[in-house]
Amino acid sequence: MNRIFYKLGGLIMILFLIVLLPLGYVMVQIFTNYNEVHLYEETDEMASQYATLLAVVDDPDIELLVQSMDRETARKMVIIDPNGDVVEDSGIRGFHPSDYSTSQGEAGRFIDPNDRQEYIYAGERVQNDDIGEVFIFSPSDLMDQSAIQVQQALFLSGVGALLLAFGFTFIASREFSMPLQEMERAANQMARGDLDVEVPVKTKDELGSLSHSMNELARELKRYRTNRQAFFSDVSHELRTPLSYVQGYCDALKKGLYQDESERQQFVDIIHEEAHRMNRLIHDLFELSRMEEERFPLNLELVHIGDVIKRAKAKMATDAKKKKNTIKVDMEAKLPTIVADSFRIEQIFTNLLQNAVSYTENGHVWIEGSLKDGNIEVKISDTGRGIATEDLPYIFERFYRAEKSRSRDFGGTGLGLAIVKQLTELQYGSIQVESVPGKGTTFTLRFPGAKEGDE
Repeated sequence: MNRIFYKLGGLIMILFLIVLLPLGYVMVQIFTNYNEVHLYEETDEMASQYATLLAVVDDPDIELLVQSMDRETARKMVIIDPNGDVVEDSGIRGFHPSDYSTSQGEAGRFIDPNDRQEYIYAGERVQNDDIGEVFIFSPSDLMDQSAIQVQQALFLSGVGALLLAFGFTFIASREFSMPLQEMERAANQMARGDLDVEVPVKTKDELGSLSHSMNELARELKRYRTNRQAFFSDVSHELRTPLSYVQGYCDALKKGLYQDESERQQFVDIIHEEAHRMNRLIHDLFELSRMEEERFPLNLELVHIGDVIKRAKAKMATDAKKKKNTIKVDMEAKLPTIVADSFRIEQIFTNLLQNAVSYTENGHVWIEGSLKDGNIEVKISDTGRGIATEDLPYIFERFYRAEKSRSRDFGGTGLGLAIVKQLTELQYGSIQVESVPGKGTTFTLRFPGAKEGDE
């Protein structure tokens, strides 16, 4: 429970510590080195000042000077003569000037053997015939107090930074983990079949995009489940009717429930027709399934759309004559070719013409072709029954039934327009429909013209 919260929190705290501890250590070292250098410089400067003082003062009281420094400061002084012997000191023992003095002066560290006190010293030569050099000793622990104060300040700052980091970590981990937990909850609900879930989209970053995608997924799954249920219902309905006819008339033939040979032949014809209807339904379902799964092979080539329309018109001439309809074609001359499958393009126009002829009685069907904005536009219009306005958005769906547009009386499977739409889009085209009930319907198809180099 809340494992992502603790993982994120722990990771952020570790990152803070990785940055904070080395930074604190480096800062302490920098300050310590700075104090040490500063103490060396102070000691050397004092040695230089005392050397100047002893050089300009005639017959200086060396003993008083050394006692004054010993009394008023924590520093010590050693004065030696030109021969290297100690003239006066303020308690430093074991310091041998000959081991440390140079003509340029000297600075370094010295440990008093009596009390083991460590000193930083600096020496300067005195321009005086009676005095050789002056050495100033500064206890090294003069800088320890400053270092301790800095360490304490850094420690307190580190504790404050850790508390701030903990607060930031808590808030950041909660902000990051809560959307993930909500998505996990939603995913578990979806896995149990509850698709009425919605993850709040609070941000516009990747988490917000992921939340939006999960909501879209839930809606798509719900739509898919609804469509699947409707599909099975529609297929069952479409198969039940012809199967009922086949079963009923087969029983009649088996039991001899017919009056004469003519009626028997009529029963056989009905059985044959319904079997043919089921075969067409299964074939259309199979093709539509392959299209939707993008497993539908197309033999793409350069196609003259005018030739395809002529062939589709010729196929429908007999049916149009039976319904007392006229089919007129008006195509612009020299339309460019398109890249398509010739057989499938013909299937599109044949299906649309078949619909137009089927739903039109003693009327007209027009086919118009023109070039618009580099696209070939083909309109197929009729003067038939038309389609109700509320049905127009759904006529390309499988098995969608509108009393005026999908009737069993016209022998369709309810898949023709769904197949037309899929085939059109597979061949880089688009299809739209307009209709006025009682006046007719117009389907508009657009296909991009072939470009140079297309084959």
